Amino acid sequence: MDDKLTAISSSNGIGSGKGSNTQTATNSRKIFADVLPHYLAMGMTSDEFYNQDHELVIAYRKAYKLERKQRNEDLWLQGLYVYQAVSRVSPLFNPFNKHPKPEPYPNKPFALYDEDREEEKSAVEDKGIAYMKAKMIEINKKFGA
Repeated sequence: MDDKLTAISSSNGIGSGKGSNTQTATNSRKIFADVLPHYLAMGMTSDEFYNQDHELVIAYRKAYKLERKQRNEDLWLQGLYVYQAVSRVSPLFNPFNKHPKPEPYPNKPFALYDEDREEEKSAVEDKGIAYMKAKMIEINKKFGA
């Protein structure tokens, strides 16, 4: 798609000095007419495409790629949630399991950003430290220390 969107090149007779001005203008119109629907689909208006700064098409293309990447990641995350949900209830579908018990669904969303992960990690560490302190007190009482 990028090749088509940046198709204005010397191989099309534009800027190469080959042919007449009429042929160059015809080639230019054809290229712009072929490429315009792609930019319209990206949200660019025809006025922006034809009359605004040429750098705007580059910005639209980059924004479109970022938007697609974000959409792909969102769908991947959705699939991860579905996978987690199905795997947690999968013991219910095992016919050989006498007393199936599903795992509970997570009580909060997955951490997406580093600061969220750090916060989650420190909470787990604090919980572990509290558990170890409680065990130390229990052991000390048992041995009379």
